[in-house]
This record gives sequence, C-alpha cells and structure tokens, in this order.
Amino acid sequence: MKKLSLILLITVIAVLPAFAQSIPELQEKPSDLSLFLGRFHPLIVHLPIGFILLAFLMEVLSSLPKFRHLGASVSFVLVLGILSAVGAAVLGYLLSLSGEYQGATLDWHLWLGIGTIVLAIVALLLKTKGVSKIYFPALFGAVVCLSFTGHLGGNLTHGSDYLVKYMPTPMRKVVGLPPKVNDEGPVITNLEEAVIFDDVIKPITDGKCESCHNPEKTKGDLRLDAKEGFQKGGENGPVFTAGQPADSELIKRIKLPQDHDDVMPPEGKNPLSKEEIQLLEWWIENEASFDKKVTEVKTSPEVQEILDALVNPPQKEINPVFTMDIDAATEDDLQDLRKNGFSAAPIASGIPLLQVSYLNTNAPLSAQQLKVLSNHSDQIVWLNLSKVRLEQKLDYGFLKDFEHLTELHIDHTAITDEELKALKNMKWLEYINLYGTEVSDKGLANLHLLKHLKTAYLWQTNATPTGISTLQEKLPELQIHTQAPSLILVSADTTEEVTTKN
Repeated sequence: MKKLSLILLITVIAVLPAFAQSIPELQEKPSDLSLFLGRFHPLIVHLPIGFILLAFLMEVLSSLPKFRHLGASVSFVLVLGILSAVGAAVLGYLLSLSGEYQGATLDWHLWLGIGTIVLAIVALLLKTKGVSKIYFPALFGAVVCLSFTGHLGGNLTHGSDYLVKYMPTPMRKVVGLPPKVNDEGPVITNLEEAVIFDDVIKPITDGKCESCHNPEKTKGDLRLDAKEGFQKGGENGPVFTAGQPADSELIKRIKLPQDHDDVMPPEGKNPLSKEEIQLLEWWIENEASFDKKVTEVKTSPEVQEILDALVNPPQKEINPVFTMDIDAATEDDLQDLRKNGFSAAPIASGIPLLQVSYLNTNAPLSAQQLKVLSNHSDQIVWLNLSKVRLEQKLDYGFLKDFEHLTELHIDHTAITDEELKALKNMKWLEYINLYGTEVSDKGLANLHLLKHLKTAYLWQTNATPTGISTLQEKLPELQIHTQAPSLILVSADTTEEVTTKN
C-alpha cells in the first residue's frame, strides 16, 4: 500500500501540472478522440466524489466502538477515490480543450481538483505509516478541497448562480446576496422609455441562453452575456442577420425540435416561449438595434400585445374549483377511500380537495368500490385510474358524478367513445390522459366544450389527424400530445439547413 501511494503521488505531481500548464499554450485543434473522451468527465467525476466522501465517513464512524471494523477498509476506498480522481482530472482536461470552458473558474476548478488528489494521496501515505495526528486533517482537507472543486464544476456547467438561484429572500439577506432577479422574462415599467435590447431582448437571453454562453462557459465560442457577444457571433459565424430573422442562426436553432442536437436551449433546459421567439424575431427584423427604444421601431399588433403584457403581466388564472365552497373531506372520508383500495390525500395543506388513485391495478374495480368513490366525488379534483379495469357489466359512466375534476388519468383503460360522454359534466377539467385507449374522433367530440382543458394525451389512440385537428380548432390553447417526445422526427430539410453551417 505504501509503494502504491508513492507511485500515485509521483504520477500526480509529474503529470497533472504538466496538463494544467499546457491548456493556455495549446494551439492545435484537439482531435475528435480527445473531445469524445472528454465528454465522459461529467460521468466519471461522480466516482471520486463518492469514494473520498465514503472514506471520510468510514473514518469518522470507525472512531465509535460499534463501527471500528470500518477503519480497515478506509485505505482501499481511498485508493479507489484517488484512481478515479486522476481519471476524472485527465478527462476534465480533455473536455477543457473544446474551448467551451474558460476563465478563472476553470483554473480554480482544475487546481483544486489536483489539490484534492494530492491531499488524498498524502492522507493515504500518513494512514499507512500510522501518523494519525496529521492524517485526519489531510483527509478532511481533501474533502474540503473536493467540495469547492465540485461547486466550481457546477458553476461551469449550470452558471455561477446555480446554487443560490432559488435561495429565499431572508436567507439571501443573511449571506449578503442581492434580491432574487426575476427569471420569468422581461418586465417593463415604462414602455415609452424602454430600450429594445436592454429591456426586452437581454432579459430573455439572460434567462434562457446565458448559462451556456457566458465568460466561464462559451459553448460554440459564443457569448450572450453582453451586446459585444451578439455582435461578434460564434464559431458558426454571426448569431443574427439584421433585418432577416428567418436567415439568422439564432432563430434557426431556437426553432429546432427539442430533441435535436443543435437546439437552443439544449434538451432539458427551459425552452423559449412563443412570445419570446416573436420578440427576438421582431428585434432582428428591425435591424437588431442595440440602442433604439421600443417606440422608435414598427410593431405589429401581435408584438404590441406582447409588449403591453410585459408592462401589465396577466394574472395567473386560478381554476374556479379551488375557490368554491366545498365541504372539506374528513379523516373518516380518507379512511373510507383507503379501506377500499384507494390512495387519498389532500392536494395541498389547508385545501379540502383530494387527489385519489386506485392502487391495486391487478384487481378490477367492483361496484362497491365505485360507490365509495362516487360518494366523495365533490371533494375529488385529481383522479388517477390509469391501467384500471372494471368488473363485468360496469362501465365508466360513473365519471359523470365527478363535476369538480381538474385532472383525470384514464390511460390504458377500456373506456369507449360512448362512455366519454360522462366528461361533458367536467367543465373545470384541465388535464386528461387517454394514452393507449380505443378512443376515436367520435369520443374526442365530447371534449370540445371543455373550455378549461389545457393538456390532452392522445398517443396510441384511434383518433385521426382530422379529429385531432378539429379538437385543436375548438380549443386553440389546448396542448395535444400525440406521440412520445423521444420519437419526434426531424425532417431532412431542417437538419440539412442547420448542420451545413457546422
């Protein structure tokens, strides 16, 4: 173990600093293999974090008589942590060659990572020699170093405010942070004095683009944290073509399907809203000025409506069900449902309305169970009957009693078009899942009058494009999902249009 510790220490001291020094001096474009291997850094980096923290925890617990046996395994776990840390450091170096990460944060992340490895090896050497007085401080130092390294790595990946973005205002005051910045897009107090770029466009890109295009992380060699970055563009050229939004790379990337490799923001990030895209297109169409005020350019009625909403943001609509005077469900009501195989609980603390699911999907619902369920129909607003079967001679007509439902899951059931007529009474319904049912266009007609309906899942049903189109015409604001997100296809023309510039 002593020889292994010395070998590890010599390797780190000799090799990793050389890697670190070579980063700013690297002139040639890195090979595809280097960049490919570097992409594994986020995966491998969790191993040393786990091993080193585990070694520290085992060492602390081994001081207790009950866990003294753990001390014998600390060295082995620490060796695993060191080896995986060296691998993560090398892969991290290769990842940095992409040029997407730079600045002081990257430098500190690199050197603190090396410091973590050195301290871990020193701790391992001291443990094998039995120098307990210095060993534990060295191990503790490795953990502290590891924590800061991980924090800076998170900043590089998610942005410098990732950890504190949602910190409550009282806590922000205690630690000396400024008040939380609005991240729901621009809010304008005076439209006549508003500068298009500063007050309309920049708040949009700050919330949706800056985490990948900032001084520390310049994905695609593009910075969008200041107007100079917009003007300079990135590795694929200008980010916009003034006066021509349709030909601007920024708009092309934003409008790609969410599962496309080049979509901005990337899959998993919060995409731009339709209104935000319209504002970007409007800005570019008006020569992408960085100085003009809103009142100095032409605006279409649609854009003007969006701008007016920024001055007076619309209040979020509350479903009337949640303001109705409905008798609160008692503990006896909850127990009655639970005894009959249902999971039942209030939708939120202090709200008398219930969310109910049927737990035993292997057993069909009986007439007695449906009677119990219907007895509490007034209080139930979320009902999950996914994959539920009914006993023979029973049907889904019982749903007509649930007039207060706002969310209904009846996917993978035998519900028919005729039985969907029961939904006509659910005038407050906002969400319905019919995935994997035999529902056709005839059944969808029962949804046409549900004016509060916002989301409908119709994947693997018998509904035709015509029936779905008719439903969309009746309910223009309805989001209709007809396929799994991962199966959305990208047209060859769209793919070629974007990738030819890469």
